[in-house]
Amino acid sequence: MFYGPLFKLSEVLVMLLLALAFGPGTAEAAGFQAKTMRAPLAAVEVERPLVIGRGWFEIGVGMDYKQAGGCWPSPDTCLAETGAWGRDGEVDPFDHAKWTYTTQRLDVRYGISRRAELYWTVPFHYVHLQNDQLGTDTSDFGLGDPRFGWRLEWVRKNAPTSSVVTDLQLKLPAGSESPGTYIGGPNTVSNFVLSTGTMDAALFLRGKQQFGPFAVTGSVGYVHRFSGVTQFAVETENNYFLGRFRPGSETQVAVEPMVQAGPVAVSAEVLYRLRLKSATGTTSPGIYPDAYLVPIEGSDGWSLDVTPAVTVAVTRGVDLKVAMGIPLRGEDLLFPLEEITPTRGFTYSGTAEFRF
Repeated sequence: MFYGPLFKLSEVLVMLLLALAFGPGTAEAAGFQAKTMRAPLAAVEVERPLVIGRGWFEIGVGMDYKQAGGCWPSPDTCLAETGAWGRDGEVDPFDHAKWTYTTQRLDVRYGISRRAELYWTVPFHYVHLQNDQLGTDTSDFGLGDPRFGWRLEWVRKNAPTSSVVTDLQLKLPAGSESPGTYIGGPNTVSNFVLSTGTMDAALFLRGKQQFGPFAVTGSVGYVHRFSGVTQFAVETENNYFLGRFRPGSETQVAVEPMVQAGPVAVSAEVLYRLRLKSATGTTSPGIYPDAYLVPIEGSDGWSLDVTPAVTVAVTRGVDLKVAMGIPLRGEDLLFPLEEITPTRGFTYSGTAEFRF
């Protein structure tokens, strides 16, 4: 006599299970549907915090182009105020040389949690050196030094947006640090140094505050540069083929105001760098290999750059950005490497960002 009620109860349980299995639910994420585990993302740049947010994956494809010099066939074709930096920050123009330096970038960001993200950048460089007086016309293409980082957000407020993060970054030497052979004279050297050949570790404190359609982002950080055995440093006093080189560590301070007008954000970053002296020498025995390194006089200095930019939010998942880097002040820091002593030239940049 108990079979009737038990059969009815089993019917109810089966119907509930079918409803849970096939009915609509708020925690489902199928193809072409919004993933509910993803954090909210503002549609405009001025409202976005400094971390991308949990579950978001961003790919950025960009290119930077810089040209210094190029004053032929007549001085009228020369790019104004480009060339090299002098010892006291004055401009040393290239009268017969033209230097083209480009970077092709792949930038990746991933939000691993609500307040943390991982990011990395893989650069490639194409360089071209010409000199009409010496007949030089040589170019090179190769991998640059990739960077990896972890941002952790400590403060987050919405409407208006407030965001404070720490940014831990690591640069690994992967690009070419060999200038090739000098046999036959300088015109036979076809390799360009595209890397310092050393590792960097950096820590930044960054903050962003929104004021309606305006926002201000600021940062302060320290870049510690480790030493390494590099093929472009030749030690002659003790008859070593290779020398150890340590680029000067940097202190960086930046501020970037921004204004939003519909889907368009206009910003301008001002970046100040204070660089310590570089050092070179031979490797010392023991666990500290830098004991024999000697600081290079005149290899320290400071620079100031401003980079106006325009960012267009095509959709929530697609941004287009163009920028122009303008050098305001620099110094000759004695090493002809773009990462240590950048040439004086305007840098034009374009980036397309895709978020999923």
